[in-house]
Amino acid sequence: MSPRVIRLPVSGGDRKHYARELAIARRAQDDFARQATEAYRIAHRLYCQEWNARQFIGGPAAPSPSVDSAISANFTLLEISCRACGHADKVDLQTLRLPRLEPVPVHDLAEMLFCLPCRNATGRKRRPNLVMLIDTAPSQRGPVSRRAPT
Repeated sequence: MSPRVIRLPVSGGDRKHYARELAIARRAQDDFARQATEAYRIAHRLYCQEWNARQFIGGPAAPSPSVDSAISANFTLLEISCRACGHADKVDLQTLRLPRLEPVPVHDLAEMLFCLPCRNATGRKRRPNLVMLIDTAPSQRGPVSRRAPT
């Protein structure tokens, strides 16, 4: 879509007024875009936290956030564990090679992953349990002090 062409008036005072109004509108558009980006980040974060809670209580994994939304919410690690041998591991979602045609839900990764120790020991591919998404963003809280305030 081509940018909208706005013809400015010929007189100096009107031209300056419209130039100021255009600058205000551009700043407002930038602010709204920034707020929308932050709202999406918060929504993705809440969806990942809800999925983690559902996994903790033993609910179904089936509606899950996409890998891209988990990464955008700073949940870049997926903790998995093997039912058979108890081996636990963490998968970095950023290093996975996934088809980019459509978003891949996190619960579909269970069909793509397998336990390597079980594969080496028995020769069978055992599918892991998806435990939780791990938040890798630095904590927003300050360090906890054990000393009493003076």
